Amino acid sequence: MLLYLLAYSLIAGFFLIEYSVRRGKDTKNMNRTEHDKGSTMIISIVMGAAFILLLASPFLTWLGTYAIYQPIIQVAGLLLGMGGLIVRYAAFTTLGRFFSRTLREAKDHTLVTNGIYKYIRHPGYLSDFMIFIGAALAMGSLISIVFIPVTFSFAYAYRISVEEKMLIEIFGDRYRVYQKTSKLLIPFVV
Repeated sequence: MLLYLLAYSLIAGFFLIEYSVRRGKDTKNMNRTEHDKGSTMIISIVMGAAFILLLASPFLTWLGTYAIYQPIIQVAGLLLGMGGLIVRYAAFTTLGRFFSRTLREAKDHTLVTNGIYKYIRHPGYLSDFMIFIGAALAMGSLISIVFIPVTFSFAYAYRISVEEKMLIEIFGDRYRVYQKTSKLLIPFVV
């Protein structure tokens, strides 16, 4: 029971960061532009399904639906999720008013390459993976452990591809140079 509560606290932390750090109308605006190409809708659907699945995980395991009760894996999931919350907070606070829910060019858009962005270009997406996969591992629901990484991988691969094209369009060679000096999603790896 405690592991479920701690896993739910990861999701609560996700929402707390969303609520407390996003300041200003542009960071909360859900209006899509031509840059978005449906990526926000895809992310919203996948994330919504992940929320529902995580909320249902205790019930599914109670029904006997493929559960993994390995404390070491569940604790590792909690630690992964907590790391994701830290990455998310760092990404939001570093990017500031440019951290938006949809892909758009902001007024006086600036290329941010400091802080966590010095190492990775999409730490907000990395944090989503860490938080949601961490929560799934902590709950021990095999369905969540498989569903979340698979669906997030497809959805975020599309989102990142669309966003990278938009940023090249906005910043040109400055962004291409930044791509060569930073990693896409995982520091020092990819």
